[in-house]
Amino acid sequence: MLKLDNFSIQNFIMKKFFLLFFVLPYTVSSQDTELTRADQLYKKAEMNIELLLFNTAYQDALGAYEIRKAYAIDTLIAKSALQLNTICLVIKKTEAEKYLVEAEQIGLQLNNYKILSEVYLKKGNYYRTKFEKEKALNFFIKVDSIQSQHKFKDKNLVKAYRAIALLLLPASEQDTTRFSKTESYIEKIFNISKEINYKNGEIYALELMGIIEVRRKNIPKGISLYKAALKKATELNDIYRMSTAYWTLGTTYLGMKQFDSAEFYYKKKINILTDRQDPEELALAYSGLGDVYDKVHKYRLGVDYHLKAINLFYQSKTDKISQVLGTLDGLRYSYAGVKDYENAYIVLDKTYRLRDSLVRTQNMEASIRIEARYLNDKKEKEIKLLTVENKLVAANQAKQRNLFIGLFFIILSGGGAVFYAYKNKIKTANKLKEIDQLKSRFFANISHEFRTPLTLIKSPLQSLQSSSIDEEQKRQLHLIDVNSNRMLELVNQLLALSKIDSGSLKLILKEGDLSSFLHSIIEPFTFHAQENKIEFKSVIEKSTQPHHFDKDIIEKIVTNLLANAFKYTLKNEAINFSSSINENQLHLIVSNTGSDLRKEEMAKLFERFYQKNETRQGIGIGLALVKELVELYHGKIDVTIVEGVLSFSVALPLQIDAINAVVVMKEMEDRSITEINENKEDLPILLVVDDNQEIRRILVSIFKNTFCVIEAEDGEKGLRVAQKEIPDCIVSDVMMPKMDGFAFTKAIKENEITSFIPVVLLTAKTSDEAHLDGLKSTADAFLTKPFNHSILQETVNQLLQERKKLRQRYSKELILKPLDVVINSTDEKFLDKLQHLINEQLSNPDFSADDFANKMGMGKMQLYRKLKSLIGLSSTEYLRSERLKTSAKLLKKGNGNVSEIAYSVGFNDLSYFSKCFKEMYHCSPSEFSKK
Repeated sequence: MLKLDNFSIQNFIMKKFFLLFFVLPYTVSSQDTELTRADQLYKKAEMNIELLLFNTAYQDALGAYEIRKAYAIDTLIAKSALQLNTICLVIKKTEAEKYLVEAEQIGLQLNNYKILSEVYLKKGNYYRTKFEKEKALNFFIKVDSIQSQHKFKDKNLVKAYRAIALLLLPASEQDTTRFSKTESYIEKIFNISKEINYKNGEIYALELMGIIEVRRKNIPKGISLYKAALKKATELNDIYRMSTAYWTLGTTYLGMKQFDSAEFYYKKKINILTDRQDPEELALAYSGLGDVYDKVHKYRLGVDYHLKAINLFYQSKTDKISQVLGTLDGLRYSYAGVKDYENAYIVLDKTYRLRDSLVRTQNMEASIRIEARYLNDKKEKEIKLLTVENKLVAANQAKQRNLFIGLFFIILSGGGAVFYAYKNKIKTANKLKEIDQLKSRFFANISHEFRTPLTLIKSPLQSLQSSSIDEEQKRQLHLIDVNSNRMLELVNQLLALSKIDSGSLKLILKEGDLSSFLHSIIEPFTFHAQENKIEFKSVIEKSTQPHHFDKDIIEKIVTNLLANAFKYTLKNEAINFSSSINENQLHLIVSNTGSDLRKEEMAKLFERFYQKNETRQGIGIGLALVKELVELYHGKIDVTIVEGVLSFSVALPLQIDAINAVVVMKEMEDRSITEINENKEDLPILLVVDDNQEIRRILVSIFKNTFCVIEAEDGEKGLRVAQKEIPDCIVSDVMMPKMDGFAFTKAIKENEITSFIPVVLLTAKTSDEAHLDGLKSTADAFLTKPFNHSILQETVNQLLQERKKLRQRYSKELILKPLDVVINSTDEKFLDKLQHLINEQLSNPDFSADDFANKMGMGKMQLYRKLKSLIGLSSTEYLRSERLKTSAKLLKKGNGNVSEIAYSVGFNDLSYFSKCFKEMYHCSPSEFSKK
């Protein structure tokens, strides 16, 4: 026994020795290797930032951040977070702010002033881009205060001083006070950069001095300073500073009308950025080069380079709207130069729309842009003045001075006139906007004013219709009802037209199955054609892939064209509808026979309320609305008539780069229905019943992410599937073969197995009688086709949420109260039967879930699904819950000790009883009885 103990001790010592000398060094070595790799990735990201390879830099920076995060080294995590913030801002990633907040929190926790210094610099830069000057200055000064207080200097202080100098730059050469303040900060930048050996700081100082000299009208000296900054940036191979210097020189030479030099430097900027990942900077260079070619009348090249710039601006998702506007102005000028007036007008229209948006949301940026434009105009004129002055030096100095003064005042007056002209233009634009807004509000108010009396007309009208016996009276009342509905429709169309006129209507492009969507729109017209004995044929080409389109606008276009066709088509005539997709365009054709329209009248079809003659019915505003919507979509609409067949042809682009469009990407799309079940592996079941396969496809696509969807093509099959699968909800059509929706709903609600399932009915019938029949069939909800997807989703969601509330309410009760839980008499009878059976078998420990189902006259799965949906518990859980609730009631009254009560409610094992009781009531049975 002693030898065994010695052996055990020796074995223990050997294990410790092995861990200490072999495993632990390996672990430490592994950590060092990973951290070294993180350092390498961090440095690689810094190098790629300098080379403007931001996407590559992002991957490296993210790798370094994740490794450092894994080892929880706060200082290194903060550095990586700040690096990621810089990159994310450039490549427009939304998590930029998250990384900055994380770095700030670490800096505050560690009291690390170097980290905080960089955080506050970045915050200042953020507010500077938003033109919030005071906030920006506060953060830059904070950087200065931190470094002064804690006696250290780094490149962040240089950058803060540079930002302050830029904010203090004077707008004109007369502002000597601000010039001197700016120069004092430039001197600080120079001194600190030399002290800490920060080469970029010297470049910043030279750039700022160049800007000051240009604003003082000392152009040659300014250019020489820019070139000195470029030389230093080239020596350091600092791509970003070189790119900035090229652009500054190009823009300065362009203002001086030295177009060859401007072209040279813009091309240098393009060459240095071509293989980089900064589309916004490249767009600036292309735009500048386009301006150069416009000035030298090479308009075709101007078009090419301005288009390249516009595409890059959209690719970069820039928030610098003023730069996009400047490029659009240049593009319009180029198109006009090549006499392409149609495209020039289109660009002008886009410019006005974008400028209106800018005026609404960025008034400060707009005013700065106007001031800059005014100063540029003034600068050009003053450069001319200096040129004139130099030519007159030899002639007469006194005369030159007088001429200078005279010209100066003339140019100053001209500059003032230009400035006030821009100011008046913006005032006019704002006034027009106010008028449009007043017009929109007027139509909105009018629509509400119409709706109130129409509601007051329709309410007594419905009472009269239900009580009227005379057929003639019924006919007249029906006529009043139809025309009051027509008035409501006209009001809504007027409101839509006013939104288009005011420019407030935008395209909302979402991805979807276009062919299925068109099927859902035309289905009600199929029913309408049958009722009116009109031959209606539709050919919808099946989509091979999803497309982005505006559902609301396409629905309005199709329904208005079909409604117009049905309005003027007599019995036994024909209407045809077809759709196809070619070259990324949706083509729609609606035609009807029997038209007596003449070719010379076709141009007037799109006029609002056009009437052929006094004896004929007018066309209202439906077709006018269609034309406006097609133009808003940048599409085309044509109308032809051949041998009495009137045809409307519509072509709509399916592209996502329209300026007036808001694109909702799939990952951004807001599902209006909330998550019904947190466990993705146990999705609720939805039964879809409809004889139209396309409609079933649409419904499946709507609910596939939140439900396990099963299908049935008629009411009889739907009833069999519902009894077998016990779905959580049913969505059913009304008009179906074998068993219609009303009979199907009634059968569901009267069957004890399925009575609890909510039913939503869909129908193409829009009459109040159809709606009333749906409610009489005890349907839980009733929607008309074409249905709004979001409303249908939310209707199903609300029905299931109500069931959930009932289940939660039951779970809090000690005794099941059927009247408080159920919503129809069949369910009440079911729960009464359930409670009666539980009372009988409560003390029987051998009573199982199989016995439970047999006694209730159901299959085991049927009972499981019904109980789960109705009260939120499976058969076994419900049985155990009722036993525990009864035991709690007995303990509360003191009817016996714990073991007696446990056996009386069907528990053979006392410890199992205590465990289950504690899980439900969070205390032991004995503690519960004492309470």
